[in-house]
Amino acid sequence: AFIGAGAVVVKDVPAFGLVLGNPARHIGWMSEFGHRLEFDDNSIAVCPESGDRYKLEEGVVVKIEI
Repeated sequence: AFIGAGAVVVKDVPAFGLVLGNPARHIGWMSEFGHRLEFDDNSIAVCPESGDRYKLEEGVVVKIEI
């Protein structure tokens, strides 16, 4: 999870989740390398640095192991 500076977390933050604010709000997803993940129509995102692939399913992001 990635927590913005000054964020007040009052709920669980999902893996790869990005939260900001007071109270913290989920605003997006991040790769393990700290890049924002942009999901395509198939719910797949690729980290621009590592090339790792991620899948978004039912509000949960998982890293796809190849």
